[in-house]
Amino acid sequence: MEFIIRNVDFEVTEYEVTKKIAEVLHARPGPFVSDADATAQQRPINFRVILEKNECGGVRNKGSGFLRLPSKDVGLKFRRLVDGEDGVTIKVGKKRLKFIPTNKHIPNDILVTLVKAPYVDPDIAQKRQEKIDALSSNFRIAKLQIGTFYRPQDASPSDPRAFSVEWEANLLNGLGWLGFEYEHKLIRAKVGDPARGQLSYSLIITFTNINKMALGYDFGNQYICFDLFSPPIIEREDFNRTLTGTRSDGRNYRQRVGAMHPGHEQIAPYAHHIRIVLSEQGDLDEFKKFCAISELRSPIYRVRIEAVCQGFFTSKKLAWVQRWLRSLSSDWPVAFQIEALLRNGVANTKELEDLRPRIDELIRRHSPYAAAIMRYFVTRAAARPPGQTIHKCFELVVQAKLGNVRPGAPAGRFYCHRVTVTPTRLILEGPNILQSNRVIREYEGYESNFMRVDFRDECRLQYRWDREVDGASFVRHRVGGLLNDGFELAGKHFYFLAYSSSALREHAVWFVSPFQHDTKGLVNAHTIRSSLGDFSGCIYSPSKYAARMAQAFTATDPSVKIHRSQWSEIRDICENGVMFSDGVGTVSDELGDLIWKTLCDARRDGGTHAIKPSAYQIRFLGFKGVVAIDKQLKGVQLCLRDSMNKFKDHGEDYAMIEIARPVVKPNIPHLNRPLITVLEDRGASKDTFMELQQKVVAEARTAHDSIDLFAALLESHQLSQPFRLASTLRRLNTLGLELSPTHPQRNIDNPFLAQLRACAINHVLRAVKHDARIPIPNSYMLMGVTDEGPAYEKKLSNVFKLPPGKIYACVHKPGDSEPTWLHGPCMVSRSPVIHPGDVQQSYAIGKPPSDKLCLFGHLKNVVVFASTGATCLANSLGGGDLDGDLYEIIQYPPLILPDHYDPASYPSGKPFTIDRESTIDDVCNFVVEYINSDVVGLVSDKHITIADQACDGSFNEACLKLAALHSQAVDYPKNGWKVDTEDLPRNLIPYKPDWHAAEVESPRPTDYYESDRALGHLYRNIQLDDIPTYVPQQLEKPLSDIISLTLRPLVERQLKRRTRPSEHKVSMSSIYSAYLDELIYVATCHTLSRVPGARLREEEIVVGTILAKCSQKRYKTDRTYAMKECISVLIRDIQSRILPKSMEDSSPDEVRDGLEHGWSAWVMSQEQYKESHEKGNEGYGAQSFGLVALGIVLDCLEQLQELPSTPA
Repeated sequence: MEFIIRNVDFEVTEYEVTKKIAEVLHARPGPFVSDADATAQQRPINFRVILEKNECGGVRNKGSGFLRLPSKDVGLKFRRLVDGEDGVTIKVGKKRLKFIPTNKHIPNDILVTLVKAPYVDPDIAQKRQEKIDALSSNFRIAKLQIGTFYRPQDASPSDPRAFSVEWEANLLNGLGWLGFEYEHKLIRAKVGDPARGQLSYSLIITFTNINKMALGYDFGNQYICFDLFSPPIIEREDFNRTLTGTRSDGRNYRQRVGAMHPGHEQIAPYAHHIRIVLSEQGDLDEFKKFCAISELRSPIYRVRIEAVCQGFFTSKKLAWVQRWLRSLSSDWPVAFQIEALLRNGVANTKELEDLRPRIDELIRRHSPYAAAIMRYFVTRAAARPPGQTIHKCFELVVQAKLGNVRPGAPAGRFYCHRVTVTPTRLILEGPNILQSNRVIREYEGYESNFMRVDFRDECRLQYRWDREVDGASFVRHRVGGLLNDGFELAGKHFYFLAYSSSALREHAVWFVSPFQHDTKGLVNAHTIRSSLGDFSGCIYSPSKYAARMAQAFTATDPSVKIHRSQWSEIRDICENGVMFSDGVGTVSDELGDLIWKTLCDARRDGGTHAIKPSAYQIRFLGFKGVVAIDKQLKGVQLCLRDSMNKFKDHGEDYAMIEIARPVVKPNIPHLNRPLITVLEDRGASKDTFMELQQKVVAEARTAHDSIDLFAALLESHQLSQPFRLASTLRRLNTLGLELSPTHPQRNIDNPFLAQLRACAINHVLRAVKHDARIPIPNSYMLMGVTDEGPAYEKKLSNVFKLPPGKIYACVHKPGDSEPTWLHGPCMVSRSPVIHPGDVQQSYAIGKPPSDKLCLFGHLKNVVVFASTGATCLANSLGGGDLDGDLYEIIQYPPLILPDHYDPASYPSGKPFTIDRESTIDDVCNFVVEYINSDVVGLVSDKHITIADQACDGSFNEACLKLAALHSQAVDYPKNGWKVDTEDLPRNLIPYKPDWHAAEVESPRPTDYYESDRALGHLYRNIQLDDIPTYVPQQLEKPLSDIISLTLRPLVERQLKRRTRPSEHKVSMSSIYSAYLDELIYVATCHTLSRVPGARLREEEIVVGTILAKCSQKRYKTDRTYAMKECISVLIRDIQSRILPKSMEDSSPDEVRDGLEHGWSAWVMSQEQYKESHEKGNEGYGAQSFGLVALGIVLDCLEQLQELPSTPA
């Protein structure tokens, strides 16, 4: 409801009027807040005051304004309260306000804002405005200098670093201004004189990008030094751009660029720190005051930082480095690390020049170890103490690491070099473990010629543009230029090759450098692509052509090769124009056994902790999809359907079946934000979600109480799997060890175990709070296959077929003696859920009838969909198919919804085509446009935000439109039709729900409203505790702890039974050193922190999580997955060094050898921890190494039947 405000004192402000009205509306208790509500801290009524400004100036307002209230009820109550002479007096300044109701309707967006958004205390708003006003003046720049910090050779460790000016802009005769933008949390240095040219440039330094600032005087000149984590953002703007007077004037008028000047362009890849000389006296004191107002960390004041031009990155110096790198062609992995020193900002050209004799000697004397040592040296040099020169660091690394061998890559994995392309530089990383693919395996031994390249912003997150910035043209220039022309790196030229579908979503592609193969001759990007298959069927569609090539780059594990006579194509199952077998074929039992044996041979556990798969997601020649075990097939047979055939092969006689995913166990589905949004709109109770959340929170918080509860938490959330912490704890528990023991149990708790629990609990609760990730009871997530009954009913008699709309699922968990058949009503969905019809009702039939031939009765851990009826259920779930999609089968009664909602139906259009055959240049252009138009996350986020704001939730017209656009965005990589962002509906109000603040650094409360939807209540229901500071355990002497005292007699008893001396000799110190090297390397490479020398905590590594905040969830997820892959390979390598054979293939004495070495490793971990602690170090790595050793010891004791059986 709206009121006109009359009789306003001309001198008062909107803030003052707002405060006086708030005293009436928010009085506790008062007319609008009862005693009960006051006790419950009811949210204050929101309202808005607008005073009309006097256009003549001279006074603050012209005596009138408007009051807008959120509802008619509040308005009528307010009117009764202030009406008449006896009404409540609201006096502001010298006058009593008068309120006159109007008949106007408040615009809907403003009304929704008043209802949803929080009331902002005018004192807060006023203080905010006062800060903005206080920071409104700018500082005049005399010189803008870009360079790098370095340590002079004669400097002492306590001296500050010097600054080498590599490029500068002298602005004494030009214009340059430095200003604070508090609203955007950044400092902007703007350079350009409209009288001298058309263009201005801005260097943008975000507050979060500042590592340190220093202020000082240099011969009377005032300077500010910015030590930045990453290069600043650079933008260009045209002073004389044409204005139209429309909204479009505020869009894309600034261009993102990589440099301000050709001279800057040369040094930008290597130097990004900034030094600014100010021109006006007193500016330094004023700048320091501005930092305090902006809540920035106080700069280091009056420090003497010498600034000279060392010319580290002149053309001559850079050319010298390139000549050296080209001379190392036979040692290219070493050259890559030298380039990493330079491009990652670890060393300058002078330091490389001084290091060259040492590096050349390392290659000459220790060639097999040189690349591994240099790989480690790059990370150590970046984290070296301030007083340590890079040369000293090199000597220490070589002495300590000589002879250490990095873990070998197991089958299906390889060491991959990576490059991240940012707007100004290349960041080099690795080589690190990565799952291989068909192409990499084809050129085994030549992996260093392949490069994984991803395109990101300077902060290593995906590109995000403000609406004022034209980023698309910059991506076309920067990314498109590298894709089309390739790039030079460490003496090799790399050319664009292709990408995998999952890599494209990460904005990553493959490059290759031409090389000479022993048998294939010259190999380059063109020959590799030509060898993949015949793409004539999709050559007129660049996106589809690239998507088909992407199949060969899917991360897979090798299995078995079969002859052309052992595979065949079969027809799809279709009825009434509906295809029921899209993407799924069959495989014989015998061939399935051969595949599983190959996969088990590559697993350390030999497959003992997995269920033999009933289905595999595969890549085979030009086919992709899923094959399920078919008991009717005899011998070695693979049957592939027409829908699986994506391109023709070259007629090879033998081909490898590549495994993208074996179905080894059932997965547990989890609630998430989109699913909760749709389920709530479909009728699920908010209380249901709250109860599920409270259950998982209780399970997490009670993990401190016992080993069983802690192990259950680790298992249910798949934490610490490489270290097998849950299994280790459970086996110790059988020996009478406990966290909170009762007699006669003994206490094994220690500070490190407590840290692991705190880390695991934080991980679980963070996911529950920020992502609403809550396990769904009585439910499973299974790969989909089809009922083969209709394909056999003409050949065989008495065939049972699944009735239309029904499903079959039999789940068998590893360790369970019997499987479970799902029976009864259920809801079926497939992520991502976005449309109300993406969750459908179904019925699980339970055990199939025994009196009929059932073609799927033997299948486990898959969901079988019916192959008859008017519709295919799988296709109805967000456009799902059967080529590897996972489906949630929900049987939790409160989430089985009675009402039906029709699934979305989006017509499948033809892919975007051109009028000629596509070339690789067209593919490159598509990659560029994909990066510019990748809006899947944006659409999904906007959908649940609008659903939160709209009264009809996801049924809102805007949400239904977004669901259609989301489908288009998901299909964009394949069909080439992008989503126009101009088509996206706008948010209903300019605020976001409070749950949206999840991973934002320092969110402003005034930007969010308190959501009353289930997501809001779930978010506010959890408070995250900080992980306590780690206090190291005081060890009197090694083996004095309760675990050692318990295990030692068992170990000694078994070693006495050995019938011969140990045949397997190991150097435990070298094993420990190799473990520690790789652990530190992985922890350093995968941290999200940009602080030099930062690394993941040891407990994060063990648990398998990264606790740091990140605004882009996918990047954090990818880094966590990559970290766990590396750690898995490291632990497996350590295990194989200690116990070379698998437990099943070892004799009792060989197991006892492993027990002896495992016990030695356990002793080593304790000795190293004690030694580090005595030296005042944290003992990083010792305790996690102890967990690896402890797992081996317990494995051996279990194999030798020395342990009690573990309860199921």
